[in-house]
Amino acid sequence: MSSTEPPLLPHVAAGPNGHDALRADRPDDGAWTAADLAPHEREKHDRTLAACGPGPFGAALLLGTGHGALPALLADRCAELLAVDPSATDVAIAHERLPGDPRTRVVHGALPDDLPRVGSYDLVVAADVLCRLPEDDLRRLVDRLPRLLRTGARVVAVHWSGQAPDLERTAAEAHRALCIGSGLRPADLPAPPGTRGHLLDAFDVR
Repeated sequence: MSSTEPPLLPHVAAGPNGHDALRADRPDDGAWTAADLAPHEREKHDRTLAACGPGPFGAALLLGTGHGALPALLADRCAELLAVDPSATDVAIAHERLPGDPRTRVVHGALPDDLPRVGSYDLVVAADVLCRLPEDDLRRLVDRLPRLLRTGARVVAVHWSGQAPDLERTAAEAHRALCIGSGLRPADLPAPPGTRGHLLDAFDVR
């Protein structure tokens, strides 16, 4: 697990809620490709994908859809991807920006109440969502997580490192709770451990 947090960018450098900031010079037509992402946002997604590993993954679970970039990029590595976000607005935008891919389901749901009770996921990614969960919801989520993972699974967490009124905890606190509460083993990542303005950690099933 990383021991230091990366330097912060101003919060305004990110998109709404810190998600999927796009290049200022691109047309706002709803459709986009990875090349349309702002450089720091592309860096965040590149490092997140590198932390996940090359795959292919049989089944993956994404907690936090953002505005569709990460589920779109993950889909190519997964036979099946379930993306869940408690924000109806984010889910609606993600639906608009994602192609109709039968491998991918993007749903609006509460965490952890609307997650499967049990599962066999090879990969779980938590993106900019754990810092916003109320304390009891975070505790119940990390309690359930081991029942969703198969042997050898990888868990990746990436969260904005700044402060905002809607955040219940820091990125470091969220990642620490995830590791300790679910009994996961921190995985080594190539330096630097974070992305600009974000903290990135990976964990493996013990």
